[in-house]
Amino acid sequence: MALTFSHLSADSFVEQQLKGRKRPRVREAVSCWQCRTRKTRCDRESPCGQCKHRGIPSECIYSTPKDRQHISRSRSRLRVTSSSSAPSSSPQLSPEGHIQTHTPPESCSSRGETPESTPLTPSPTERHNAAHPPRGNAYKGTAFKTRLMGLSHWLAPCNEMTVLKAMLDHSPEFHTSRKAFAELKSQLRAHNNVFGSPVGTDSVSLRLLLPDRQECEGWIAKYFQGYGRIYGILDQPTFARDLGRIYTGTLDHPVHICKVLLVVSIAMQGSEQERHRGRRLTRAVEDCIPTPKFQKPCCGVVQVLLLLAIMKNILASETEKMYDLLPLHGLIREITTSMGLHRDPALFVEVTPYFAELRKRMWWCFVRLNLEYSIRSGTQFSLRLEDNDCPLPLDMSLRALEPESEGTTDERLEMQADNDIKFSIAAAKLAQVIGPLHQALYSPHPPSTGEIQARLRAGFRKFLAELPPALRSGTKPVDPIEELQQSLISISMTSFVSITGLSGTLGTPADTSQRSQLLELWDNAASVLHQFRSLCQISLEMSTMACQLFWTDAARSAMASCWILGRLRQLDNTRILCHPQRTECVFRELLTKSLVFLHELWQTRYHLGVVAAKLNLLLAVSINVTSNLYADDVDPAAFRQRLFESAATAAEVLIRSMQQGAQQRQQQQYSVPIIIMNPPLLMPDPVGYPTWEVPDNNAGLLGIPDPLSRASTPLLGPDFLPLDYPIDVEFAGAMYTSSDFGLIIGTGGMFQDNMTLGLPPFMEQQGMAHLW
Repeated sequence: MALTFSHLSADSFVEQQLKGRKRPRVREAVSCWQCRTRKTRCDRESPCGQCKHRGIPSECIYSTPKDRQHISRSRSRLRVTSSSSAPSSSPQLSPEGHIQTHTPPESCSSRGETPESTPLTPSPTERHNAAHPPRGNAYKGTAFKTRLMGLSHWLAPCNEMTVLKAMLDHSPEFHTSRKAFAELKSQLRAHNNVFGSPVGTDSVSLRLLLPDRQECEGWIAKYFQGYGRIYGILDQPTFARDLGRIYTGTLDHPVHICKVLLVVSIAMQGSEQERHRGRRLTRAVEDCIPTPKFQKPCCGVVQVLLLLAIMKNILASETEKMYDLLPLHGLIREITTSMGLHRDPALFVEVTPYFAELRKRMWWCFVRLNLEYSIRSGTQFSLRLEDNDCPLPLDMSLRALEPESEGTTDERLEMQADNDIKFSIAAAKLAQVIGPLHQALYSPHPPSTGEIQARLRAGFRKFLAELPPALRSGTKPVDPIEELQQSLISISMTSFVSITGLSGTLGTPADTSQRSQLLELWDNAASVLHQFRSLCQISLEMSTMACQLFWTDAARSAMASCWILGRLRQLDNTRILCHPQRTECVFRELLTKSLVFLHELWQTRYHLGVVAAKLNLLLAVSINVTSNLYADDVDPAAFRQRLFESAATAAEVLIRSMQQGAQQRQQQQYSVPIIIMNPPLLMPDPVGYPTWEVPDNNAGLLGIPDPLSRASTPLLGPDFLPLDYPIDVEFAGAMYTSSDFGLIIGTGGMFQDNMTLGLPPFMEQQGMAHLW
């Protein structure tokens, strides 16, 4: 019997093809039209080298623009048709319902591409993006290197300030300082580079890196009194038992040794003499990560990776290694997912209560670290908390769940451990509130600012109702770490309130309706700066931890305050020196004092890395502009040029000083150069000092209780007054005399008209140009 296909027709083949086979995807061409026609190599420039050589640069066009900065906006994109045969001239139905016929010109190729076409009608997505651009997000880069600087990035407000943006964008006015800063970065990289021959990844080689046991136990105790109380990754009794087994030789697994090395290296970052040694230990641990011993998903490997993430966070506050955390967080996410840490431990039958609680603590520590990285780097939060069901940790010590644990009889340590557990639970709850809202801010179609703030207000109200009294602001802490824990909660909430507020104001034109929102943003920034300064004044060790944990919050608040002051000046358009009682004058003096404090602090830290030096430079330029920005009747163009020259000179002076300091440190002369500032000019005529009343409800515009929506310090106080003010001043219902006033060390008084880092003062009473 012969096999026939009489039951099949051509139509049936077409139906099967349409049903089963998908049409192949047509790749958009990346070469220009002329090079594709002649089948020559295109260098993908605009115009390309081939078209320049032929003398037809005007005919060099692309179907899809490679770089929109080099291609005219008036030239429309070419439409790449999906047909693989000759172009069809069949009628088509237009969106309006009319029948139209498309006949390509004779010069069309077999793909149906045209060298010239009429402007295309934008798609609904393009129209939506044009009408609703990402608020406050900056997209920078070229065709080969792009970067998203989101709202939470500490440099986001700088995109709205002319002087700082010009310096960051390498404008001609800062060309000299740019070259000098490039040399400074090379010096700092050479000074902070971790040298040394590579060590082995086996247990014997890693054990040789351990210090002697007494010194090691000292560093470990320092870790558990610092970062160990912030991130509950390790169980201290179990870790101490493993440490003894390592030194006695009964435990030689590389994972356990790497945990000890990382704990020691984190503790060493608080010591100026030992920080390079700690970085070398970290480098040795990083070399072990690709080895087979670390490819097996287990709790020990997760602990090592989480400790490494903490160490990388510390280094990111000093060097330019923030984006080194990106692959590390990806690796942790893959391992935790494969282990099921994001799921309820009750689903795993063989997991003991001790390890069930340890799994929950490791997962929520990773959530916190990942969220902190997303906020600091200005990127989207990658974890979807709604897809996991891992419960919060229990409010109990791991010692009660460990059969081999002997416990402790020290009531102080027991109380300290209980407070640390409560802090870990509170930090995890706060991440549950902030994480989804941070994802919403970075979504392609973010909600309105009012909707985000409403959700934030409801989440914070519930969180504050469940917050333990020991973690509330205003409660007297038992030790400095408890004060640091309180600040971690408060600053995290206040900073995110500021981020949501900036989402509705950055990138928008000035409008008088923004004034109330700007005042609220100022209040939140002042609260963050005040809490940061209070932490830095406790001790040198606490100042180091505060800079490592809150440097982006402090920098973002300082830059946002500069932008807020400029926007308020722009709205009021008043002479500040002629109206010292106005809000802008008060804000200006407070901002100058905060900037000077931050600059003096980072003037002692710039040698730690490029990021610290960059922040120090931005603070110095901000002081210069804030001190010399006045409203006046002179030519705005001439004053703008004068202000740019002053800021550029200030940057050059500071960079030269930092270069000298870096050279001295390379020569083992550990001396930090301090820039001597000119004595500030005081107000020429005494004026009446204003009285500021604090509302009784202690609630801001968002309805968040004190201190989240109200600055922790009054707008002005007696200690801010210069010596030439009236003898009797009323402030907040109290009378102060000249004996109550004092000099501000290093500034000579708050009402200063010039602080230009050694530059000639502007003697004229000039006015403000809208340059912030």
